[in-house]
Amino acid sequence: MTTSRRIALLFAAENVNAIIGWIALLFVARKMGATALGEFSYALSLVGGFTFLAFLGFNMAHVKRVSEGQDLGKCLGTFITIRLFLLSLMLTVFALFYWLWHNFLDKQLYDTTPELLFLVVIYYVIFLVVGIMTATFSGLKQSARVAIPNIIGTSVRSGMFIAVALLGWSVVWLAWSYIVGIIIIAILSFWYFRDYPISKPDKDTFQSYKIYALPVAAASIFGVFRQYIDKILIGIFWTASDVGLYFGVQRISLFIGSMALAIEGMLLPAVSSLHSIKENKKIKHLIYDAEKYVSMVCIPVVVMTVVWSSEIILVFISREFLEAARILKLLALVALVRVMNRPWSVALRGSDRPDLTSLLNILMSILSIALMLILVPKTIPQLGLNNLAGLGGEGAALSILIAEIVTGISLRILCYLNLDMNPSGNSILQLAFAFIVGIIMWQVQLNVVVDRWYELFLFSAFGGILYVSLLAAVGAFTNKDYLFFKNLLNPKDMKDYIGEEMSR
Repeated sequence: MTTSRRIALLFAAENVNAIIGWIALLFVARKMGATALGEFSYALSLVGGFTFLAFLGFNMAHVKRVSEGQDLGKCLGTFITIRLFLLSLMLTVFALFYWLWHNFLDKQLYDTTPELLFLVVIYYVIFLVVGIMTATFSGLKQSARVAIPNIIGTSVRSGMFIAVALLGWSVVWLAWSYIVGIIIIAILSFWYFRDYPISKPDKDTFQSYKIYALPVAAASIFGVFRQYIDKILIGIFWTASDVGLYFGVQRISLFIGSMALAIEGMLLPAVSSLHSIKENKKIKHLIYDAEKYVSMVCIPVVVMTVVWSSEIILVFISREFLEAARILKLLALVALVRVMNRPWSVALRGSDRPDLTSLLNILMSILSIALMLILVPKTIPQLGLNNLAGLGGEGAALSILIAEIVTGISLRILCYLNLDMNPSGNSILQLAFAFIVGIIMWQVQLNVVVDRWYELFLFSAFGGILYVSLLAAVGAFTNKDYLFFKNLLNPKDMKDYIGEEMSR
């Protein structure tokens, strides 16, 4: 229950952040338009594509070793040294790239101004320094110390977003909002971090980190690149407005994707701890339960998002973004598959098989990028390719979805072969009932006009109740499951847990 409560806390925090960010996005989208949003998101993606140089698998290695109970001071001293060195490498490579692009190739970076890029670089520098502390908190299973600073920082950033939109200021001020928000997170995180011991970098500790990190380094490169390549390619082959449309609806899918982040943050340390004491049976039960409850929560949310995609965009963003409704449907499915895959990925990495997940991530990154180059542009004249699919944002989302489905099948095969874990049948039944509910809600959607947020909420609640009722009717949702969610979400217990963690 403790691990579940940690995951629930991170999930709640990520959703609060998503809601706050969504409100801010609404103002930016309506007051500044898709083009301005696209220019900003392109700058974030372009610089973000270089952050792989600051990770190279060492972030996961730190979480892993700290969760195993290795000397915290030596771990911190070693990890800080690694992160600062890799951060310096990242800045050097980006500066070289920028210089070559401008001076050697004599080209501009799309519509992105140097000032905007510089501010985004500052944001990522602070973000990566803060990552030292958040990775440590995750390894120590201290989810509250991750969640609370993020909520406060995101609130400040979103408030500035709204102010910038209402005052009609330039896109550059959106970057300043990000910087102020991450500074707030940095200050609060440092306050919780201040008493942790930091020793000199240790050679043996570094070797331990390197052994875990090197197999996943290549995957880390592809993983970060894969995170941003969709928006970069849309920006190259289409327009800033198209990037903005894609980025806008992508924010909506964060509600579902936030569960994946929560699972990653707390399930990996739990699995690592169990693996270190050879509790393989408990690991299996933990993974099965994680998949079961994650599916139970996320599947109906995705169904509602797919059915009511146009209405969601109209109510929560603006009419300008309606043409991105199909993109939202695809990205919601991406988020669902990704969330359902995450427990199986964590099972392998937590059981000291990051090499398998790394190879798989590399292959799937290559697959998704290759698909994007076919599906996103209309033509690539430099390669002599014409008459391509030209699907733009839809092509990018479809490429990612295909890669995630293949990833999910592969992960379950790898877990079966290496960890003796059979794929669970829970999600199949849940998907079947979700499909039935989706058909019913689709018929409702065809005959009912929904243009208010509370109407969306009521119909979604009805769909959720119907979904749970169907599961209960066949014994797939039991009193045990009800008590699990009741205890997990008990406000008093959660408050007590947060208080206990923060007082350590």
